[in-house]
Amino acid sequence: MARYSLNDLKVFLADDPHLPYWMGIDVHKRSYHIALLRDDSTFTWAAPADPEKLVQRINEFEIPLAGICYEAGPTGFSLARLIIKSNIPVIVAAPSKVPRSVSPGSKTDRLDCLKLAHFASKGLIKSIAIPTVTEESQRALLRRRHQLVDSIRQSKQRIKGMFLYHGFEEPDAIRHWRADSLQRLRSESLPKELKLTLNSHVRELKYLQDELSKVMKQLNDIGRSQEHQETLQALKSVPGVGTVVATSFLLEMFNPERFERGEEVASYLGLAPTVHHSGEKSPRGHLVPVGQTRLRSLLVESAWVWMTKDQYAHQLYNKLIGRTGIPQKAITALARKLSIILWRLSIEQRAYRPVEK
Repeated sequence: MARYSLNDLKVFLADDPHLPYWMGIDVHKRSYHIALLRDDSTFTWAAPADPEKLVQRINEFEIPLAGICYEAGPTGFSLARLIIKSNIPVIVAAPSKVPRSVSPGSKTDRLDCLKLAHFASKGLIKSIAIPTVTEESQRALLRRRHQLVDSIRQSKQRIKGMFLYHGFEEPDAIRHWRADSLQRLRSESLPKELKLTLNSHVRELKYLQDELSKVMKQLNDIGRSQEHQETLQALKSVPGVGTVVATSFLLEMFNPERFERGEEVASYLGLAPTVHHSGEKSPRGHLVPVGQTRLRSLLVESAWVWMTKDQYAHQLYNKLIGRTGIPQKAITALARKLSIILWRLSIEQRAYRPVEK
């Protein structure tokens, strides 16, 4: 992007200092590319990636802003929270929801920030929820738990793969994982160097399991806090919803009051089917693979348990399976119903009341 001087910005703002501008920012790790838009007038520049200096520059020039828009990304929400503190409206756009051109064209940082400013000025972009520092920190700990679970599964797969690759029969210790599996693996008779490799895998798996235990204890402490205890108990009152699912729903769905309808909750979780309307037909399509993928999978797993423990859920599942004939579709629809029930419980702060049929 071309260099600019402070005088250039002053001249641009002096045209009509009272009409508001829309600002679009293309956020990167080391730089911001910024566009000011008012009617057909635009001004763009690049600046270091420093949220405080950006807000300081806005206040220094007393730029009248209707709002600021940028895409969510790896830089998080620190910029948005600082803008909010300055009483400036901010839109943090989900990249998948930003309108895209039908035909391919040029793409530069300057064009991206201009596009964001233009779309925001036309009301074509809706902001995602911006968590507080505490909400984001708690959610980060929850996602760390999910990462550790994935790493443990991958570590176990590597151990199994090692036995298969070297032609050794898979021992019962890893065929059916139990609490004493690691100790039994250490006693396996293998060639010297391969035994060293196995021991390394065992140490890694032991570390991951210990770390997961620590993170789960910390998450349980959060759940027992005065802020979350009542909501967590309400969520766990649903048959099939345990501590992990309830905690995940609680922390990922922070500020549930922001949703007005159950359909919005289902869409946020990626449990709402798409609709392809044409003429007099409105067939439902497949699920869009967006939203909270981990929470969605946990809800589907919980729906299976809920179906076996709650008569209402069992009858609803039978009705759905009779309509679709596909168990996967039926259980996904049941998970959608479960997510809406959990949302209502978290708002109303009450226990689940089974529906008598």
